[in-house]
Amino acid sequence: MEDIFFESIITGNNNPPSGSLIFTSSDHIRFQNGVDVSGHNHGANRRFIIERNIDGNDGYSVTMYNLDGNHPFWQNNIQMATKQMRIESISDNIIQMRGYGVNQLGASFADYGIVLLIEEKTIKRIQLNLYDRNISIVYLK
Repeated sequence: MEDIFFESIITGNNNPPSGSLIFTSSDHIRFQNGVDVSGHNHGANRRFIIERNIDGNDGYSVTMYNLDGNHPFWQNNIQMATKQMRIESISDNIIQMRGYGVNQLGASFADYGIVLLIEEKTIKRIQLNLYDRNISIVYLK
């Protein structure tokens, strides 16, 4: 089933079957206004889970977890709460997704997006874009 789900993503299908993709990163680089502001962050373990939209809408749900432990206040390891996203474009081996709609508090999911770099039928890196802050974080294996 994972292969069918992956095929849905790489073909731009915003109505995928059930399933999920997992990308685990042990390094990331943060960019603000296009400038590297952090260098490599080796050992910062994060996991992205991309699945069919959990609210039943079209598109996908994207959640990021901190694998290094729970947040001291929230007492969970969610680094980025689930955002609903749609595939916006595909160019060669690059897939761009962008949030749409709003959460329960009225905050726009459109402030978030991810870019997947696909090589040899696997995700090689994910770039998280925080459009409202002009920040991009590139997550590497």
